[in-house]
Amino acid sequence: MARERVYTLPFVWSKTVWAYTLIFFAGSVIYIGMLVYLIFNGTTVAAVAGLVVALPVLVGIMIFCEGYSPQRLEISESQITVLRRYDSITIPRSMIVSVVKLEPKDMKRVYTDGGCAGLFGYFGGFRSKQLGRFKMYSTSMDNLYLLTLSDSRKIVIGCTEPKLLL
Repeated sequence: MARERVYTLPFVWSKTVWAYTLIFFAGSVIYIGMLVYLIFNGTTVAAVAGLVVALPVLVGIMIFCEGYSPQRLEISESQITVLRRYDSITIPRSMIVSVVKLEPKDMKRVYTDGGCAGLFGYFGGFRSKQLGRFKMYSTSMDNLYLLTLSDSRKIVIGCTEPKLLL
């Protein structure tokens, strides 16, 4: 039996994703550094409490977002897989009812429903009046495709090679 051909495409970060991620990281380092500075200069117990709370929260956010951010897109004849460090997403092609390229205007007024909107990418649950509720896996707001599945789920995927997706 012949092997199925699989195409692997990396998710490339947009300038916006780079900016959000760097700002979050730099802000976290500055905030934690400020708390450490206050602790070593004999300032109040509030700085210690702030560090005890802030350090695990900020590091946890970074680990969570990096782990669930889309890393690579695998496209084969039978399925589409969004590879992530934790919990990759597999979509059987037999479940795909339609694939539509989204225009920039389609992504106006999109709100997060438990998703990440810029830190390490755009992923998780989102909603808008035009699209309704959907899951999104992308690292850029360009080249987005709406996949409607047979069970009425909607998934938006960023793809730099549309010919392979279609």
